[in-house]
Amino acid sequence: MPTYSHSRLETYQNCPLQFKYIYIERKERLKETIEAFLGSRVHETLEKLYRDLKFTKENSLAELLEHYNSTWEKNWLDSIIVVKKDYTPDHYKKLGEKCIADYYHHYHPFDQGRTLGLEEKFFIDLDGHRIQGVIDRLVQRDDRTYEIHDYKTSAHLPDQSTLDKDRQLALYQLGLQNRWKDVKEVELVWHFLVFDKELRSSRSKQQLDQLKGEIIELINEIEKAKKEDDFPAKESSLCDWCGFGELCPNLKHERRVEDLPKEEFLAEDGVQLANKYIELSERKRETEADLDMIKEAIYSYTLKENLEVLRGSDHKLRIKIEQKEDVPNKDQKERAKLDELIRRIGKWDEVSELDRHALLRKLESKEWDQRTVEETKKYLITKEERRIYPSKLRPEDLK
Repeated sequence: MPTYSHSRLETYQNCPLQFKYIYIERKERLKETIEAFLGSRVHETLEKLYRDLKFTKENSLAELLEHYNSTWEKNWLDSIIVVKKDYTPDHYKKLGEKCIADYYHHYHPFDQGRTLGLEEKFFIDLDGHRIQGVIDRLVQRDDRTYEIHDYKTSAHLPDQSTLDKDRQLALYQLGLQNRWKDVKEVELVWHFLVFDKELRSSRSKQQLDQLKGEIIELINEIEKAKKEDDFPAKESSLCDWCGFGELCPNLKHERRVEDLPKEEFLAEDGVQLANKYIELSERKRETEADLDMIKEAIYSYTLKENLEVLRGSDHKLRIKIEQKEDVPNKDQKERAKLDELIRRIGKWDEVSELDRHALLRKLESKEWDQRTVEETKKYLITKEERRIYPSKLRPEDLK
């Protein structure tokens, strides 16, 4: 039985191809982002804070910062991606220090309930699917209410409506209720550390039941994708932070050439092909604009001179200008009346729900009675149709 988690489900929704790389092909991320690295170091430090408190040891802020800086240096790799070029790794490191210091001052002496678990793992079964999760910190208050705490180092602060729909901590609540029978009241608590902001939400039984259904539906979609090997790349703003850019068909060429010196960049085959395509496309747009202007001039000239053919050096142009009946557009008042008529006379299905071409074919055929045809034509409009037909002159006609 495959095991799912919030992160797996979210990965699939963000990019099915990344899901395949991580959870099916078991590929290691080629690079880690600075945001993920920062989040890991801050989580480890807060875990140390509460784990030591469990053994009655209270760390000072200086001790926590020393631990944070030590693990930062120990785990740092030069390959870590810094997407926001205005900031250096040191900026992120200091941001982590600020998150820890703000949290320390906000919650000291850390007596807001009893900590029951840190990095607490759980498993639940949903319709035969195994779901797992890891709770950052599990707390029980004096009033017996359970709190599920999660630490975020995101630079974005969500609104309350987003949190009230959040799947991650609601899934953790299902896991908690599956573990202990005395779990009645549960609060979901997010610590947005960059903002020193605590936000809360709760879920009703109805909301949790709905969540179960949504998760099962999503897992079934993923299982179907596995059978069909259908995991397309999904482009989004998250692509800049992807650790598989060198493998992804949407990103790997860009990653391959982005750091090349200018001369090598311009000489690279793919870059040259892309540049040539854009050049020709722009030239085509300019040519099409010029061609439209010439067409209008031809129509004006032939109408003025009462001509149907124009002679060129080695070609001639046959110009055809006709007035034809047509179906009004949806924003024209005649269209609503036509729709009503076609429905009333029971012909709606015959013209593919008022498909323009289908209706005009019916009117030209002998299938409808004359009265129906005449009644329908009252709501048609007249459009001018213009065409230019070029043909090459015969050798004997050339001068």
